[in-house]
Amino acid sequence: MPASDDKDRTLKITAYQGTPSAADKAANLGLVERVCRAATLLGSDVTVFPELFVTGYNLGERLLTLAEPLDGDSLDELARIARTHRQAIVIGLPERDGDSLYNTAVAIDAEGRLLARHRKVFLFGEVEKRLFRPGDSFDTFELCGQRCGLSICYDLEFPESAREVAWRGARVLFNPTANMSPYHEVPATLARARALENGLVVVYANLCGHEGDQEYTGLSAIIAPDGTDLARAGRDTCLLLADTAPSQRRWEVHPWSTQLADLQAWRDSH
Repeated sequence: MPASDDKDRTLKITAYQGTPSAADKAANLGLVERVCRAATLLGSDVTVFPELFVTGYNLGERLLTLAEPLDGDSLDELARIARTHRQAIVIGLPERDGDSLYNTAVAIDAEGRLLARHRKVFLFGEVEKRLFRPGDSFDTFELCGQRCGLSICYDLEFPESAREVAWRGARVLFNPTANMSPYHEVPATLARARALENGLVVVYANLCGHEGDQEYTGLSAIIAPDGTDLARAGRDTCLLLADTAPSQRRWEVHPWSTQLADLQAWRDSH
């Protein structure tokens, strides 16, 4: 993995855990603005929201009519919010591209520029597989002076997803999520494992409460590269805040896991 030249960069991250208003994009974008306003007052650089937060997750076929292309009104409004509050935003939304529908997460910088789009690669369950076309890559991008990656919910349960962005030099992995009961060990165990395996800050922003017949687990977290929680939510609505720089500096000096280095050595010898 390439050496990092940004280890002294302070990166303050907020992660919002809550329940969106079903099929009400205006209400959800209004909530995004209120959260971003608060995050800026807290000194945050970037705020991460859950999977499909712009519309709501558990909407079935209604997502077909709610989806927009990435040059649509919702992205324009998100860009305005980011510029107004000088707050980068990572958020999930349904993306329409021609005749195809994608479960997408976007990263927008504090100037309102679209930096990255990730289309969920590993679709979960029959409903997602019926509605969405899968993505086909895990890419990285620069945000606030650091190389970052994106995944969505179930993507994170595959070790290869986080490993791929780590190979590409990422130090932070943003993971908008709609993890539901009974999968409580995903945020409690697997998200921490992905951080520790790869020396990544993992930002796991989940839904909470109920949405139709779906009950979400909550337990959102901002996780340090050593697999420990910098901030962890319970089951209710909350806004997490963490400065990731101290844990990243400690990792640079003394990485708890040497998997990446040893795997690179094995690759080089084969």
